[in-house]
This record gives sequence, structure tokens and C-alpha cells, in this order.
Amino acid sequence: MRKTINLCGIIFVLASSIVYAEAEFDFEELMESIDNNSHNLQGNIASKDATATITLAKKMQSDFKLVEGFFEKRGNAADAVTDAKRYEDMAAEIVAFVEAGNFDSASVKAIEISNSCDDACHDTYKPL
Repeated sequence: MRKTINLCGIIFVLASSIVYAEAEFDFEELMESIDNNSHNLQGNIASKDATATITLAKKMQSDFKLVEGFFEKRGNAADAVTDAKRYEDMAAEIVAFVEAGNFDSASVKAIEISNSCDDACHDTYKPL
């Protein structure tokens, strides 16, 4: 019984910290990280560093998921939610391209993410 209570306590603490971490993040810091990672991603692709590219593209997927959640909770920003989902999908496409050894297509997609971010959210929602 004691092991069950301890296990439940650990699960509760971990779940609470995950929910708290998701709810409590600095949006501006996240946007700056995405911007920096977008440029780093292009460099990783140019140097054909598959491992670094895949790792960073997956990080960007999770970051765009946070952006999506931020704008969903904020409301009155359906376009930003749609854009964040699209960028998340584009990051997933980069992973698939690199896994297939297609760095040229990955590069085109990475540039598209960078340009689209600048044209969409940055122009409309910055500063928040």
C-alpha cells in the first residue's frame, strides 16, 4: 500500500510540474528561441548534420505546439493557431526529408518556416 501511495505521489508531482511548465513559460523568450533555432536549423542543414538537424527540428515542433496552445488560450487569434500548427507540420517534414537524406528539400522547408514566421505572427502579433 505504501508503495502505491508513493508511486501516486510521484506521478502527481511529475504531472503537476509538466502542466505548470506548459502554463508558465516566457512567450517572448520562446519566440526568440524559435527565431534562433530557425537560423541554426538552416546552418545544420547546410552542413548536412542529420543528427543536429533532426534534434532541432523536433525541438521546434514542440515549441510551435506551445505557441499553438498560447494563442488558443489567448483567443481571438485563430490565424496564429493555424500558422503554429502549419509550422509544426513543416518541422516534421524537415525531419522526414533529412531522414530520407533529402537536405535540399529540408533547406527549402526551413527557409519557408523562417520567412513565414516573419510575415505572419511577427507582423501581426509583435509586440504582444
